[in-house]
Amino acid sequence: MDHLNEGKINDYRVNFHNSGKIISIEVTCCGKHIGEMPFKDGENKQCLVCGTLHTLKLQHNHFHIRHSRPKTIETETL
Repeated sequence: MDHLNEGKINDYRVNFHNSGKIISIEVTCCGKHIGEMPFKDGENKQCLVCGTLHTLKLQHNHFHIRHSRPKTIETETL
């Protein structure tokens, strides 16, 4: 077990090539590894448990990993 990830809901691990170039990002959501994204703009992974979409956005000299949760519809009981 990865003790650095213990207790985390969302976590990201960046994988590097021997040359130092970033090659991919591994995504953990709901405490479980949900997959790996190639290091390309717009790549994403969706959690099958909660529906959160994790998206990679590359910019000039940095990158963002954004997560967006689906909106829930609240219903009223009449």
